[in-house]
Amino acid sequence: MFSQSAKPSYFPKPNLAIQDHCIVIDLIEGCVMSLRLLLAIGIASVVAQNASAQWYYNTGAQASTVGESHARGLADIVRAQGEYNLNTARAAIDVEEARSQYIENRNRAQQVWFEMRRRNTEFRAEQAGPKPTSEQLFRFNQERAPQRLAASQLDPLTGEINWPFILTDKPYDEYREKLNLAFAMRAREGSYANVDEYRNVTATADSMFDELKARIRDYSPQDFVDASNFMRSLVYDAQFPSG
Repeated sequence: MFSQSAKPSYFPKPNLAIQDHCIVIDLIEGCVMSLRLLLAIGIASVVAQNASAQWYYNTGAQASTVGESHARGLADIVRAQGEYNLNTARAAIDVEEARSQYIENRNRAQQVWFEMRRRNTEFRAEQAGPKPTSEQLFRFNQERAPQRLAASQLDPLTGEINWPFILTDKPYDEYREKLNLAFAMRAREGSYANVDEYRNVTATADSMFDELKARIRDYSPQDFVDASNFMRSLVYDAQFPSG
């Protein structure tokens, strides 16, 4: 029925393409593992070299004996002490330089302040003009001083006072009575009997003037000015003898 050349096959034939693909994958994976191993070895070598270089940089060459190690330690202590002394000296120099600069700045600030004050004084003196002489001051004070009462205001013979109208008001009755008696006695005697009597007259006149100023709102401006001038002249006249 079947020829020998055409015998049926009970097992599938292997696929050569798939086998070749697997072989290629195995080769690639092997190469990757080899590269990873080489990379790890390289990194470890670099880290070891850096660590060794850093150790030698920080500590220097390693001592070969215990004595050499002690000597190196003592040398480091001496070197550290020397560096400390050097840094301390430099710091002291910096402090002195800073102190000198501070003093210089203070001196400059004071010089500027005095210069500004001098200029301000000169400017004020220039604006004020020349100072008045002693004669000018005396004349100015005389002009400012109140005048003595006129004969129509104070009778030099009897000492009778002709009061302004607003000073005849009732609040001033007590003051007027005392001053009328004092000026009448001064006219009769020519002067006060003693200093205490003069002080009583001026104190009474000052109190009457204060009472007038306390009632400034009760009077017209002109009446108040006239009464104020009268009281100033009365106080000023009280220091002179009668006549």
